[in-house]
Amino acid sequence: MLDTFRRHSQHWIIKILFALLILSFGVWGIGDVIRLRVASQPAITVGTMEVPARAVVDDFRRQADRLITMSRGKITLEQAREMGILDTTIQQIVDRGLLDQEAARLKLAVDVGTLRAVIAADPAFQNNLHQFDKTRYETVLERAGLSERAFLADERASILRSNLFDAVGGGVAAPASAVDPLFRYVFEKRVAETITYSPNAMPAPPRPDDQVLQTYYKNHQAQFMAPELRGGTIALLRPADVSADIHPSDQDIERSYQLRQDEFHQPAKRGLQLVTLADEGKAQAFMAAVKAGKSFAAESKAAKLDVVDLGTLVKSAAPNTEIADAAFGTDQTGVVGPVQSPLGWHVVNVTSVTPGKDQPLADVRAKIVQDLVKAEAVNRMYPLSNDMEDKIGAGAAVEDAATAVGVKPIRITAIDVQGNGPDGSPLPVSLPAAVLQKMFATAKGDSTDVEKLDNDAGYYVLRVDQITPPAVRPFALIKDKVAAAWSLDQREQAARKLAEAAVAGLNKGEALQAVADAVGAGAGAGKADTTQPFRRIGAPEEPLPPTLPPAVFKLGLGAAQLVDAPDGSAIAARLKQVIPADPKAEAPLFENFRAQYAKGLGNDLLGSYRQALEQQIGVSINRSLIDQQFDK
Repeated sequence: MLDTFRRHSQHWIIKILFALLILSFGVWGIGDVIRLRVASQPAITVGTMEVPARAVVDDFRRQADRLITMSRGKITLEQAREMGILDTTIQQIVDRGLLDQEAARLKLAVDVGTLRAVIAADPAFQNNLHQFDKTRYETVLERAGLSERAFLADERASILRSNLFDAVGGGVAAPASAVDPLFRYVFEKRVAETITYSPNAMPAPPRPDDQVLQTYYKNHQAQFMAPELRGGTIALLRPADVSADIHPSDQDIERSYQLRQDEFHQPAKRGLQLVTLADEGKAQAFMAAVKAGKSFAAESKAAKLDVVDLGTLVKSAAPNTEIADAAFGTDQTGVVGPVQSPLGWHVVNVTSVTPGKDQPLADVRAKIVQDLVKAEAVNRMYPLSNDMEDKIGAGAAVEDAATAVGVKPIRITAIDVQGNGPDGSPLPVSLPAAVLQKMFATAKGDSTDVEKLDNDAGYYVLRVDQITPPAVRPFALIKDKVAAAWSLDQREQAARKLAEAAVAGLNKGEALQAVADAVGAGAGAGKADTTQPFRRIGAPEEPLPPTLPPAVFKLGLGAAQLVDAPDGSAIAARLKQVIPADPKAEAPLFENFRAQYAKGLGNDLLGSYRQALEQQIGVSINRSLIDQQFDK
């Protein structure tokens, strides 16, 4: 239950933000309390525990709302569902049921001393001196609507779950002998010599006659398919349709500005780089070397440490509080530390400092006015949407529903699901994606109900008047596009022939630049380069075509082959150097990899344990019953 009150810091990329959200509701954290009431048709049954569909959806909405808030509205409820939050919610409910019943079977218990220690250590219940504050504890429970008895029971269950998981998956060791070959495989680096031939650098061939284009058209009809097209009539009510006479007063603007002070405060930012070291002594030595005049980059290279560039971020987006406090505890650039965190010992390089500041009203006035106008427009649209519903419900046509609310019906002759017309070009009218999706999910002749657009973007109702199945576009209509496709194909073939000739030269052992000068000279096509060392897995230090690393790691030293790039370029690539991974020289990296490997072994054990509990206790999930809740 403690996880209900913990605040999780936002990281600098959405993937970490999402991962933190999932972790915050893990099986060992109770999350928001689910009232598991017995229903006539339980959606989830775990042994003797029955969970109604409504409780599942309510828990999903709480988790989704947290994610929506953390993404600042960039993620909708439906998108959260598509991202797997509902699946995760179901899994967590099942896991809690399995672990609770297994703990009861084993007659496990939590002593009062352990329970008190866990609660006292939670920051949600501590004062500014990091001491347990009983008044704050009672206030937090009251605001959450929890009795102390219910909270303590939930916290005991949470501790038992954590203990069970730690007993099964914790403390798993990964022998160095098992990790060593895998480490060498993953972290081996290679350097390649390349000559790139871009189709854009090839001379454009003369335009052929229609017979050639007709032949190309017939042989590549899949390229020239027109998608399914639909025609229809739409009544679309948007904020702009009702906002022409909305003019917020100066008093309203000032009041909104005062209420949104947190939003208009620009927090301080720091540009950060960091290295992670094995122990405090090595971190101190690294700090001393940099302070003595050595650059951060040079010392990192000398110590064979990977520099993690975090970019420019606010304090809450730092990887953890220890690094954040150190980086934001100074207003000067330079190194700070050593810093110890759960991830190890770090030295942080502050590359830039941006002080925090408040945006004056003059700078944000336009945004406030826009938001106030939108809010009033939303209020006006609601009763009008009811008028639309009344019209449609009484059997009126879509055109009449549009007229009833003062908008012109939109008539579409033919449009694809991307918003393009028959020739593949965008239509002048711009329709929201939800409207297009609904149009392609509605049968010919049918009208939809009045639907609300996400983010208060409006309301609509539509009727599908015409459906045109997918078909090859007529040659006459796309003749120029066929000619362009033929021309690109010819240039790609020319680039590939040059690359094949370059591969032959490289395989003979000829010098890289000599081959580049000899093959494609005059066309200006060959671009010779030598890559930075790159690994088999992970982002390279420089942008590389994604097809290049896998191909190079299949080559013997000095061997070359042709590699096709996604952009149509042809690359003659030769393996120049193999840099073996050295577990001893890269000890911190090796130990981190070993820890991750051990964690993976532990997760495998937990997965097997969970499957065994499922078979022993029994799990039943009625997914259709849960999905029906979203149709209400």
